[in-house]
Order: sequence, then C-alpha cells, then structure tokens
Amino acid sequence: MLAIHPNARTTPAVRAEIASSSEGSSVLARRYGVSTETIRKWRQRGPTDCWDRSARPHKLPWRASDEERAIVCALRRSTGFPLDALTFVVSHFLPHLNRDAVYRILKAEGLNRLPPAEQARKPHGSFKDYEVGFIHV
Repeated sequence: MLAIHPNARTTPAVRAEIASSSEGSSVLARRYGVSTETIRKWRQRGPTDCWDRSARPHKLPWRASDEERAIVCALRRSTGFPLDALTFVVSHFLPHLNRDAVYRILKAEGLNRLPPAEQARKPHGSFKDYEVGFIHV
C-alpha cells in the first residue's frame, strides 16, 4: 500500500469515517478542513478504498520502442552527430521523438557524450641556437 503524502489533511481512518457518515458534505468539509469535492471523492470510493492512489501514469508518452531505440543508437554510432543534429535527422522519420526523448535514449545506452575529437597537434619545435649572451623571447 502507498504511504500518505505529507500534505494530506485526512488519514485513512478519517476517510473511512467520511465515507460512512450520513452528515452533509459541507458540514464534514468544515470539520476536517477540506473541500466539499474531497468529501464527495471519499464518499464515492467508499469506506474500503481509503488509501491514496498512485499518480504515476500507466503509459509513458515519451517511451520509445526497442526498434526506435536501436535506430537512434545506430545513427549516433555511425554518424557521431551531436544531439541537436541527431534529433533533426531522427524527427524526419520518427516525429514523436523529441530532443528530450533522444537524449534519454542516448543516456540510457551510454552514448550521451561524444568522445573528444582528435586534434591535429603540431610537433614541438626546437629553439634556434643563439650565441652566448642572447635570450630567446
């Protein structure tokens, strides 16, 4: 069962009492310091269902299928595109995947950070030999 959230004004015992009470909604609302809509809600649920329900969505709208995740990861590996460029390409054939969804996919697969680019380093030059008494600046 779920715990009562910290801002709850009623406990499961009070909710059961509300559900089984024959007093008016406004009287109970004033007594417990809640709205009449809250009183109606607990009455509709009945005395047996007095616990808070989960607020978690049943279906996540941004959830990508395994095939879509594989496509995004393959594109990232093969092209090395940064996030915005990858999102631009992906949005043409998977329009429901926005930037946040693409980032979540990349982060879950460990592809959210591109490896540092190989920089062409110029070889260290040697100092010109000067006669004694000169300083190289």
